Amino acid sequence: MKNRQKIFRIIVAFLIICIILLIAKIIIQSIYWRIEDASEQFELPETDITEKTCFPDNVYGVTVHNEIIDIDNSARKGIKRKIKYIVIHETNNYNKMATAAGHAAYLKISKNSTSWHYTVDETEIYHHIPDNEIANHAGERTGNRYGIGIELCVNDGSDFEKTFDNAAKLVAYLLKEYDLNINSIKTHNDFSGSYCPRRILSNGRFDEFKNKVLEYYSK
Repeated sequence: MKNRQKIFRIIVAFLIICIILLIAKIIIQSIYWRIEDASEQFELPETDITEKTCFPDNVYGVTVHNEIIDIDNSARKGIKRKIKYIVIHETNNYNKMATAAGHAAYLKISKNSTSWHYTVDETEIYHHIPDNEIANHAGERTGNRYGIGIELCVNDGSDFEKTFDNAAKLVAYLLKEYDLNINSIKTHNDFSGSYCPRRILSNGRFDEFKNKVLEYYSK
């Protein structure tokens, strides 16, 4: 009987130790993931940064409104970085009021950390964050750290072909400003695997978009 009780106590002690180790592992992983999530958004880039940043009023005939959000806004951290990519997105917001101006107004009051640099619609472009500052748009560290995020509006009733064309004009301008090449143009999908820009990807139009950029770039 005593031997059975001893074996039972050993088994119970072993199970308790296993449970403690499992809990400790979960806690450590949780802390690690939080650190990773934080570094994804806030880790400082290397000292090689792009000091230049542009604030165009017009790109190839399209008006650009430089409505830069405040530095204390949760969507803007003010961390400078090197510009390596231009990352294309679509807003995926089909509300009729989800224009470039509508998104600019949203970013100014948003408490969300999601952010991007430009929003483009069929008639105009809004500029939200300086190009050489990190924004949280690509869902992945490299895209956020080095990419200029551009959102194309897809709101109901709008002319997406004009939005498509206006975005190509903006990208051509930015390629010239920051001495980038056509391979610097990426999609959200390239970084995080998110199926964005949905309309462009689902219709196989990304190469068409880059060719349109080259047309304006050569002018």
